Amino acid sequence: MNDSSLSPIPLSEFTPTPGLISPRFEKLDLHLPKRCLLAFLGEKRIEAFAKSKGGEVIGKFLSLTKPFPLYRIPGEKEDILLVQAPAGAPSAVLIEDRLFAYGVGKILAIGCCGALSDIPENCFFPIEKALRDEGTSFHYLPPSRFVDLPKGPLEKLKAFYEEKGYPFHPATTWTSDGFFRETREKIEMRKKEGCTLVDMECSALAACAIFRQKDFAQIMFTADTLAKMAHDQRNWGAESRNAALLLGMEAVMAI
Repeated sequence: MNDSSLSPIPLSEFTPTPGLISPRFEKLDLHLPKRCLLAFLGEKRIEAFAKSKGGEVIGKFLSLTKPFPLYRIPGEKEDILLVQAPAGAPSAVLIEDRLFAYGVGKILAIGCCGALSDIPENCFFPIEKALRDEGTSFHYLPPSRFVDLPKGPLEKLKAFYEEKGYPFHPATTWTSDGFFRETREKIEMRKKEGCTLVDMECSALAACAIFRQKDFAQIMFTADTLAKMAHDQRNWGAESRNAALLLGMEAVMAI
C-alpha cells in the first residue's frame, strides 16, 4: 500500500488524542503521595533504604518481568513515594505514567549517567535539557530535537542547591535508546550540540510529564565515561548510590 500522506519516519506522526489503554488500566485502589522519588538504582538498595526510613509498601505495579513495589516513606511535612525505575525509556515511562494516574503530581528522577566530556566520576548534575534520541518521547510531544525540562521545578532545585551550598551546574544530556550504538561519530555530534552527559530515559520522562501537565526534574551522577572516545566503566558511580537516595529525598521536597 502506497500512501503519500504517511511520513517516512513514523515517530514524526504525533497525535495528542488520548490513548486507548489508560494508565489506570489495572484499576488499583491506590491513592499515592503527591511527591515521588523515581530512583534508577538497585532493588535491594531501595528496599533497605525504605526500611531504614520507616517506609512501607502500599502497592505494586506489575510488569512482565517483575513487580515494582511502591514505598511510602513518612516525612515531617508530607509522605514521599519511593519507586525503583527500570532502565530504558519505554519501561521507565510505563511506570511514570501510572504514577501520575494514581495521584503523583511531582517526580524527581535520580540515577547515574555516562560522561561525554572530561568529567570526574560521582559528580551530580541537575538536568535542564535532553536531546531526544529515543522513541518514547515522540508519542507524548510533537517532534523536536530537544526537550526542555520544566523550568519551575528546575528553578526550585536551584534554590535548594543554593540553600545547601551545593554547586549548581545544570547539564544537557543525550538520551539514547542505543547503549551499544554510542559511536564516535554520534558522540562528536552530540558534544557539538552541547551534550555533556548520556542517559537512556530523561527526554522521555520529561515529555510524559509535560504531556500530563505534571512537575518533573532529574538529577544524574556520573558513572562511566566516553570522553576519550573509548569506554571506561570506572566504578559505575558506586560511591554515589546511597548519596543519591539521601539527596533525592531532600530535593524532591523542594520541587
